Amino acid sequence: MDTELKKESLIVFSDISILDVKALLKIHSSPFIVMKNHLGILGILDEGFFLKQMDFDGHNQEIMAYLNTSFVVVENLDKLSEEDMSIYDFVIQHSDNQYRCYPIHEVREMLLKKKMKSLLSLNESLNEELEVTRKKVKELTQILHSSYDEIFVTDANGDTLFVSEACKKLTGLPPEAFINKNIKELVEKGLIVNSVTLKTIKTKAIHSAEQTYPHGLTVFSTAKPIFDEEGNLYRIVSNSRDITELVEMKSKLNRVNLRNQRAQHENSHAKRTVSFNNFITNSDKMIKVLELAEKVAPMDSSIFIHGETGVGKGVLARVIHDLSSRKDKKFIQVNCGAIPSALIESELFGYESGAFTGANKHGKPGLVESADGGTLFLDEIGEMPLDIQVKILHLVQDRTFMKVGGTKEKKVNIRIISATNKDLKQMIKNNQFREDLYYRLHVVPMEIPQLRERKEDILLLTDYFLKKFNEKYGQSITIDDHSKLILQLQDYPGNVRELENVMEQIVVTARKPIVTIEDLPSDLTYKDTALVNLTGIIPLKKALEETEKQLLSQALSTYKSTRKIAKALEVSQTTIMRKLGKYQFIYDEDKI
Repeated sequence: MDTELKKESLIVFSDISILDVKALLKIHSSPFIVMKNHLGILGILDEGFFLKQMDFDGHNQEIMAYLNTSFVVVENLDKLSEEDMSIYDFVIQHSDNQYRCYPIHEVREMLLKKKMKSLLSLNESLNEELEVTRKKVKELTQILHSSYDEIFVTDANGDTLFVSEACKKLTGLPPEAFINKNIKELVEKGLIVNSVTLKTIKTKAIHSAEQTYPHGLTVFSTAKPIFDEEGNLYRIVSNSRDITELVEMKSKLNRVNLRNQRAQHENSHAKRTVSFNNFITNSDKMIKVLELAEKVAPMDSSIFIHGETGVGKGVLARVIHDLSSRKDKKFIQVNCGAIPSALIESELFGYESGAFTGANKHGKPGLVESADGGTLFLDEIGEMPLDIQVKILHLVQDRTFMKVGGTKEKKVNIRIISATNKDLKQMIKNNQFREDLYYRLHVVPMEIPQLRERKEDILLLTDYFLKKFNEKYGQSITIDDHSKLILQLQDYPGNVRELENVMEQIVVTARKPIVTIEDLPSDLTYKDTALVNLTGIIPLKKALEETEKQLLSQALSTYKSTRKIAKALEVSQTTIMRKLGKYQFIYDEDKI
């Protein structure tokens, strides 16, 4: 409190005469403090009150009759309460052996001025701090808006608080289209797909995913939760980067990998050969399967592979994994028919410590948990017991599972591929397979044709396996053309796996560098080796000629041109025309 303007008050004693008071009032301004001889304060003598009482009572009263006794004594004026200022007329400040007397209205005015001065000072300080904060906010906002990546901020309820200007080039919309909108509303409108913010709100954990906007751009988004001091979810900050070019480059690279190995044949119409991850083919049917695999691999939808035993269902599943964004994560293959039914649940989902007798005391993670982030391939899914199918359905729907002996569900981020050689629809009718699980797994069906339906692949695979096993066993075995023809005529009920086993047997048991018909495994040499019916022992050369002749006859009735016959039999068109002439076939190229 500033009291410099108030001088020390005049003190008089109670024995002063009225005449002396009147004389003092002429030379000193009131109020005066009236005290006893022993320094006890009796009251305040104020000129206005004094003169008023004089007019009313005359000059014959004691000094006490002219005093105002409504006062309070304090050391510091700041300690006055609102109640004090409402009930007293004067305030006496007593400090450092000095007395100063203030009318209460002056104290109010002084306190008000002091308060105003303090508020003005505080306001000035706040304005300075506000200006500094504004500059920092502006600078931070400029930094966020200058980011190449989109920055998206919501509160714990998903209400959008901030979106950087990078959203214009990613979504085609300004930040205002998102501000104050709830993330659920934006998802429902299709402005955001596969929202990582929603996942983070639900799990309070970091989530990443690819998102494709309506106008075609693909971005990679990561959402991170921010918590307050009490550990409550406070904000979700997501970062989105345009990876459209990267996705296109990856797709082009995958297409190149599927087509970069084409066989060089004798004519310009030679059939193309495609090789990818140990999957080699020049069959149009098989190439279509691989092209479909390339198309669906980047998506996380469930895939169901149909095909006979040995056609390469596991190889195709691996191809899909390697073409997907999960290629750097694990590929876990589960043969559902090879695991005993009593163990399949613990093998798939793992178990907690003490879950059953003989269990590891520390528990054990299952194959599903091992595949987290990658691909889970359920081979021979038709062998899955019905009680386990229920748990698989739950895993497919919610990507959650519970360990044997556990009490809490665990979340996994996996892509599920299934395969079988069984007729699941018939199994559904026989109540051997759940219909709801079938449709959950059967989002993208793929059918691998049997080897007997793609005869053109047999010679290609024969050469491939021959090279493989020559390298494995340190051999340099070759197979003559007549033997290759016999190999090509087989049905191979075991498909590619059977052919592979045959080729390994040939390399291991070969007694000379060039394998001829008599060196082939005995169960192949005369098994459907020709289309002719043998009535006795004839020279091999003649038997092969008869076989070749009937094969050409059948091909003439099946295909419509010598070019297509050449493609089917894996020889040049010139060779076909020469052999047709050799066996005196009459044909019209324009009609066949």
